[in-house]
Amino acid sequence: MDITKPTLVITGSSGFVGEILALCALHEGFEVIGIDLKKSDKLPCRQLELDLASENFYNEIPENATIIHLASLSTDGACKANPILALDANLRATELILENAFKSKASHFVFASSEWVYPEHSKVISQRETDELKLTSLNSLYAMTKLFGESLIRVDSKIPYTILRFGIVYGPRFPPGSAVESIAWKIYSDEEVKVGSKNTARRFIHVNDLVIGILKCIKIGPSLLNQNIINLSGAELVSLDNVANVSNEILKKTTRIIETGGTSSIRNPINTLAFDLLDWKPKIDLKVGLLECMSFMIEANTKGVK
Repeated sequence: MDITKPTLVITGSSGFVGEILALCALHEGFEVIGIDLKKSDKLPCRQLELDLASENFYNEIPENATIIHLASLSTDGACKANPILALDANLRATELILENAFKSKASHFVFASSEWVYPEHSKVISQRETDELKLTSLNSLYAMTKLFGESLIRVDSKIPYTILRFGIVYGPRFPPGSAVESIAWKIYSDEEVKVGSKNTARRFIHVNDLVIGILKCIKIGPSLLNQNIINLSGAELVSLDNVANVSNEILKKTTRIIETGGTSSIRNPINTLAFDLLDWKPKIDLKVGLLECMSFMIEANTKGVK
Protein backbone atom coordinates (compact mmCIF):
# COMPACT_ATOMS: atom_id res chain seq x y z
CA MET A 1 0.00 0.00 0.00
CA ASP A 2 1.17 3.53 -0.82
CA ILE A 3 1.80 5.08 2.59
CA THR A 4 1.30 8.57 1.15
CA LYS A 5 -2.37 7.85 0.58
CA PRO A 6 -4.74 9.00 3.33
CA THR A 7 -6.88 6.54 5.24
CA LEU A 8 -10.44 6.83 3.93
CA VAL A 9 -13.27 6.83 6.46
CA ILE A 10 -16.49 6.14 4.54
CA THR A 11 -19.83 6.65 6.26
CA GLY A 12 -22.69 4.72 4.71
CA SER A 13 -20.17 2.06 3.70
CA SER A 14 -22.82 -0.68 3.54
CA GLY A 15 -24.95 1.26 1.07
CA PHE A 16 -24.96 0.92 -2.70
CA VAL A 17 -22.44 3.68 -3.44
CA GLY A 18 -20.50 3.13 -0.22
CA GLU A 19 -19.71 -0.53 -0.87
CA ILE A 20 -18.54 0.10 -4.42
CA LEU A 21 -16.47 3.11 -3.36
CA ALA A 22 -14.84 1.14 -0.53
CA LEU A 23 -14.02 -1.82 -2.80
CA CYS A 24 -12.51 0.44 -5.47
CA ALA A 25 -10.49 2.35 -2.89
CA LEU A 26 -9.14 -0.89 -1.40
CA HIS A 27 -8.23 -2.08 -4.90
CA GLU A 28 -6.26 1.14 -5.41
CA GLY A 29 -4.30 0.63 -2.20
CA PHE A 30 -6.12 2.89 0.23
CA GLU A 31 -6.68 1.85 3.81
CA VAL A 32 -10.43 2.03 4.39
CA ILE A 33 -12.55 2.23 7.52
CA GLY A 34 -16.26 1.75 6.93
CA ILE A 35 -18.96 3.17 9.21
CA ASP A 36 -22.60 2.17 9.05
CA LEU A 37 -25.45 0.90 11.20
CA LYS A 38 -24.52 -2.61 10.16
CA LYS A 39 -21.48 -4.19 8.58
CA SER A 40 -21.27 -5.30 4.95
CA ASP A 41 -20.17 -8.87 4.30
CA LYS A 42 -18.65 -7.68 1.01
CA LEU A 43 -15.98 -5.43 2.51
CA PRO A 44 -12.61 -6.87 3.61
CA CYS A 45 -11.73 -3.86 5.75
CA ARG A 46 -12.28 -2.57 9.24
CA GLN A 47 -15.93 -1.66 9.82
CA LEU A 48 -17.57 0.17 12.70
CA GLU A 49 -21.25 -0.25 13.57
CA LEU A 50 -22.26 3.22 14.75
CA ASP A 51 -25.29 5.49 14.95
CA LEU A 52 -23.76 8.66 13.53
CA ALA A 53 -26.50 10.84 14.97
CA SER A 54 -25.65 9.99 18.57
CA GLU A 55 -22.07 8.75 18.95
CA ASN A 56 -18.56 10.11 19.16
CA PHE A 57 -15.99 8.12 17.22
CA TYR A 58 -13.10 10.55 16.74
CA ASN A 59 -10.72 8.21 18.57
CA GLU A 60 -11.37 5.62 15.85
CA ILE A 61 -10.19 7.93 13.04
CA PRO A 62 -6.47 8.13 12.23
CA GLU A 63 -4.92 11.58 12.07
CA ASN A 64 -4.93 13.10 8.54
CA ALA A 65 -7.70 10.79 7.36
CA THR A 66 -10.15 11.78 4.62
CA ILE A 67 -13.78 11.42 5.65
CA ILE A 68 -16.31 10.73 2.89
CA HIS A 69 -19.77 11.31 4.35
CA LEU A 70 -22.25 9.30 2.26
CA ALA A 71 -24.60 8.17 5.03
CA SER A 72 -28.09 9.67 4.99
CA LEU A 73 -31.76 8.87 4.80
CA SER A 74 -31.43 9.01 1.06
CA THR A 75 -34.87 8.98 -0.54
CA ASP A 76 -37.59 11.59 -0.48
CA GLY A 77 -40.17 8.94 0.38
CA ALA A 78 -38.23 7.78 3.44
CA CYS A 79 -37.77 11.38 4.61
CA LYS A 80 -41.48 12.15 4.21
CA ALA A 81 -42.42 8.98 6.09
CA ASN A 82 -40.21 9.87 9.08
CA PRO A 83 -39.29 13.57 9.20
CA ILE A 84 -37.71 13.35 12.65
CA LEU A 85 -35.44 10.52 11.55
CA ALA A 86 -34.58 12.50 8.40
CA LEU A 87 -33.45 15.48 10.48
CA ASP A 88 -31.41 13.22 12.77
CA ALA A 89 -29.81 11.18 9.99
CA ASN A 90 -29.17 14.01 7.55
CA LEU A 91 -28.50 17.04 9.75
CA ARG A 92 -27.68 16.08 13.34
CA ALA A 93 -25.40 13.30 12.12
CA THR A 94 -23.61 15.66 9.73
CA GLU A 95 -22.98 18.18 12.51
CA LEU A 96 -21.62 15.45 14.81
CA ILE A 97 -19.38 14.07 12.07
CA LEU A 98 -17.92 17.53 11.53
CA GLU A 99 -17.03 17.64 15.22
CA ASN A 100 -15.53 14.15 15.10
CA ALA A 101 -13.54 15.10 12.00
CA PHE A 102 -12.06 18.12 13.77
CA LYS A 103 -11.26 16.25 16.99
CA SER A 104 -9.53 13.45 15.07
CA LYS A 105 -7.47 15.96 13.06
CA ALA A 106 -8.83 14.67 9.76
CA SER A 107 -7.38 16.43 6.73
CA HIS A 108 -10.37 16.52 4.33
CA PHE A 109 -14.14 16.26 4.67
CA VAL A 110 -16.01 15.21 1.52
CA PHE A 111 -19.79 15.58 1.67
CA ALA A 112 -22.19 13.70 -0.59
CA SER A 113 -24.84 16.22 -1.51
CA SER A 114 -27.30 15.78 -4.34
CA GLU A 115 -28.71 17.32 -7.48
CA TRP A 116 -31.95 17.49 -5.45
CA VAL A 117 -30.71 20.84 -4.07
CA TYR A 118 -31.51 22.36 -7.48
CA PRO A 119 -35.15 23.30 -8.11
CA GLU A 120 -37.16 21.38 -10.70
CA HIS A 121 -38.15 23.11 -13.93
CA SER A 122 -40.54 22.24 -16.74
CA LYS A 123 -37.97 23.36 -19.33
CA VAL A 124 -34.27 22.62 -19.84
CA ILE A 125 -32.23 25.10 -17.81
CA SER A 126 -28.53 24.68 -17.08
CA GLN A 127 -27.88 24.44 -13.33
CA ARG A 128 -24.42 25.19 -12.00
CA GLU A 129 -22.59 25.18 -8.71
CA THR A 130 -22.62 28.98 -8.60
CA ASP A 131 -26.45 29.19 -8.73
CA GLU A 132 -28.06 30.89 -5.74
CA LEU A 133 -30.18 28.20 -4.09
CA LYS A 134 -33.00 28.74 -1.62
CA LEU A 135 -34.94 26.39 0.64
CA THR A 136 -38.14 28.14 -0.48
CA SER A 137 -37.53 26.84 -4.02
CA LEU A 138 -37.60 23.22 -2.82
CA ASN A 139 -40.63 21.00 -2.20
CA SER A 140 -38.76 17.97 -0.89
CA LEU A 141 -37.69 17.37 2.71
CA TYR A 142 -34.77 15.26 1.46
CA ALA A 143 -33.63 18.12 -0.79
CA MET A 144 -33.97 20.59 2.08
CA THR A 145 -31.81 18.46 4.38
CA LYS A 146 -29.09 18.25 1.72
CA LEU A 147 -29.07 21.99 1.05
CA PHE A 148 -29.11 22.79 4.76
CA GLY A 149 -26.37 20.18 5.26
CA GLU A 150 -24.20 22.05 2.77
CA SER A 151 -24.76 25.24 4.78
CA LEU A 152 -23.86 23.49 8.03
CA ILE A 153 -20.55 22.44 6.53
CA ARG A 154 -19.86 25.88 5.07
CA VAL A 155 -20.46 27.55 8.44
CA ASP A 156 -19.19 24.95 10.93
CA SER A 157 -16.43 22.90 9.30
CA LYS A 158 -13.09 23.51 10.99
CA ILE A 159 -11.17 21.45 8.42
CA PRO A 160 -10.95 21.70 4.61
CA TYR A 161 -14.05 20.37 2.86
CA THR A 162 -15.41 19.59 -0.60
CA ILE A 163 -19.09 19.23 -1.45
CA LEU A 164 -20.02 16.84 -4.27
CA ARG A 165 -23.52 17.11 -5.71
CA PHE A 166 -24.36 13.67 -7.10
CA GLY A 167 -26.63 13.22 -10.08
CA ILE A 168 -29.31 10.51 -9.80
CA VAL A 169 -27.30 7.32 -9.41
CA TYR A 170 -28.15 4.07 -11.17
CA GLY A 171 -26.36 0.77 -11.49
CA PRO A 172 -26.47 -2.99 -10.94
CA ARG A 173 -28.68 -3.60 -7.91
CA PHE A 174 -31.87 -5.44 -7.12
CA PRO A 175 -34.55 -4.49 -6.25
CA PRO A 176 -34.31 -1.43 -8.54
CA GLY A 177 -33.26 1.77 -6.80
CA SER A 178 -33.72 4.51 -9.41
CA ALA A 179 -36.09 5.37 -12.24
CA VAL A 180 -33.59 3.94 -14.74
CA GLU A 181 -33.54 0.49 -13.14
CA SER A 182 -37.24 0.56 -12.27
CA ILE A 183 -38.45 1.35 -15.80
CA ALA A 184 -36.12 -1.27 -17.31
CA TRP A 185 -37.31 -3.90 -14.85
CA LYS A 186 -40.99 -3.16 -15.47
CA ILE A 187 -40.48 -3.50 -19.22
CA TYR A 188 -38.62 -6.78 -18.71
CA SER A 189 -41.45 -8.01 -16.45
CA ASP A 190 -44.20 -6.90 -18.89
CA GLU A 191 -45.62 -4.50 -16.34
CA GLU A 192 -47.23 -1.15 -17.05
CA VAL A 193 -44.84 1.79 -16.94
CA LYS A 194 -46.69 4.80 -15.54
CA VAL A 195 -45.06 8.22 -15.10
CA GLY A 196 -46.36 11.73 -14.66
CA SER A 197 -44.62 12.94 -17.81
CA LYS A 198 -42.35 11.01 -20.15
CA ASN A 199 -40.39 14.25 -20.66
CA THR A 200 -39.21 14.28 -17.04
CA ALA A 201 -35.42 14.18 -17.31
CA ARG A 202 -32.26 13.92 -15.24
CA ARG A 203 -28.50 13.61 -15.79
CA PHE A 204 -28.46 10.02 -14.55
CA ILE A 205 -24.99 8.81 -13.59
CA HIS A 206 -23.71 5.24 -13.43
CA VAL A 207 -22.33 4.33 -10.02
CA ASN A 208 -18.92 3.39 -11.47
CA ASP A 209 -18.50 6.83 -13.06
CA LEU A 210 -19.55 8.44 -9.79
CA VAL A 211 -17.03 6.45 -7.74
CA ILE A 212 -14.21 7.40 -10.12
CA GLY A 213 -15.15 11.06 -9.61
CA ILE A 214 -15.13 10.69 -5.81
CA LEU A 215 -11.72 9.02 -5.87
CA LYS A 216 -10.32 11.75 -8.13
CA CYS A 217 -11.51 14.32 -5.60
CA ILE A 218 -9.76 12.41 -2.81
CA LYS A 219 -6.51 12.08 -4.75
CA ILE A 220 -6.38 15.77 -5.66
CA GLY A 221 -6.98 16.58 -2.02
CA PRO A 222 -7.97 19.53 0.13
CA SER A 223 -5.16 21.90 -0.82
CA LEU A 224 -6.73 22.41 -4.26
CA LEU A 225 -10.38 21.62 -3.52
CA ASN A 226 -11.07 23.31 -0.20
CA GLN A 227 -14.57 24.84 -0.12
CA ASN A 228 -15.38 23.78 -3.67
CA ILE A 229 -18.82 22.57 -4.67
CA ILE A 230 -18.74 20.20 -7.67
CA ASN A 231 -21.53 18.55 -9.67
CA LEU A 232 -20.89 14.87 -10.42
CA SER A 233 -23.65 14.26 -12.93
CA GLY A 234 -24.20 12.27 -16.10
CA ALA A 235 -22.89 13.25 -19.52
CA GLU A 236 -26.27 14.20 -20.93
CA LEU A 237 -29.85 14.90 -20.00
CA VAL A 238 -31.90 11.70 -20.27
CA SER A 239 -35.70 11.65 -20.25
CA LEU A 240 -37.84 8.83 -18.88
CA ASP A 241 -38.94 8.28 -22.48
CA ASN A 242 -35.27 7.78 -23.45
CA VAL A 243 -34.90 5.20 -20.68
CA ALA A 244 -37.98 3.30 -21.90
CA ASN A 245 -36.87 3.41 -25.54
CA VAL A 246 -33.38 2.08 -24.78
CA SER A 247 -34.84 -0.61 -22.50
CA ASN A 248 -37.21 -1.67 -25.26
CA GLU A 249 -34.32 -1.80 -27.71
CA ILE A 250 -32.26 -4.02 -25.40
CA LEU A 251 -35.16 -6.33 -24.56
CA LYS A 252 -36.66 -6.29 -28.07
CA LYS A 253 -40.01 -5.11 -26.73
CA THR A 254 -42.44 -2.31 -27.58
CA THR A 255 -43.73 -1.25 -24.16
CA ARG A 256 -45.08 2.30 -24.13
CA ILE A 257 -44.93 4.70 -21.23
CA ILE A 258 -48.34 5.65 -19.84
CA GLU A 259 -48.46 9.31 -18.82
CA THR A 260 -50.71 10.18 -15.89
CA GLY A 261 -50.85 13.89 -16.66
CA GLY A 262 -48.11 15.29 -14.46
CA THR A 263 -45.95 18.26 -15.40
CA SER A 264 -42.49 17.40 -16.69
CA SER A 265 -39.77 17.75 -14.05
CA ILE A 266 -36.24 18.57 -15.22
CA ARG A 267 -33.04 19.03 -13.28
CA ASN A 268 -29.94 19.66 -15.35
CA PRO A 269 -26.77 20.00 -13.23
CA ILE A 270 -23.89 20.77 -15.61
CA ASN A 271 -20.63 18.91 -14.86
CA THR A 272 -18.03 21.06 -16.65
CA LEU A 273 -16.46 22.19 -13.35
CA ALA A 274 -15.73 18.54 -12.51
CA PHE A 275 -13.84 18.24 -15.78
CA ASP A 276 -11.88 21.42 -15.07
CA LEU A 277 -11.01 20.64 -11.44
CA LEU A 278 -10.90 16.84 -11.38
CA ASP A 279 -10.11 15.97 -14.99
CA TRP A 280 -13.23 13.80 -14.80
CA LYS A 281 -16.13 13.09 -17.07
CA PRO A 282 -18.62 10.21 -17.13
CA LYS A 283 -17.90 7.49 -19.69
CA ILE A 284 -20.70 4.92 -19.38
CA ASP A 285 -23.57 5.68 -21.74
CA LEU A 286 -27.17 4.74 -21.01
CA LYS A 287 -27.32 1.64 -23.20
CA VAL A 288 -24.15 0.12 -21.74
CA GLY A 289 -25.31 0.94 -18.22
CA LEU A 290 -28.78 -0.51 -18.79
CA LEU A 291 -27.35 -3.71 -20.24
CA GLU A 292 -25.33 -4.19 -17.07
CA CYS A 293 -28.32 -3.38 -14.85
CA MET A 294 -30.62 -5.78 -16.68
CA SER A 295 -28.12 -8.63 -16.59
CA PHE A 296 -27.60 -8.13 -12.86
CA MET A 297 -31.29 -7.82 -12.01
CA ILE A 298 -32.29 -10.86 -14.05
CA GLU A 299 -29.59 -12.99 -12.43
CA ALA A 300 -30.38 -11.70 -8.93
CA ASN A 301 -34.09 -12.31 -9.41
CA THR A 302 -33.44 -15.83 -10.67
CA LYS A 303 -31.30 -16.60 -7.62
CA GLY A 304 -33.69 -14.87 -5.23
CA VAL A 305 -30.99 -12.42 -4.15
CA LYS A 306 -32.04 -9.16 -2.44
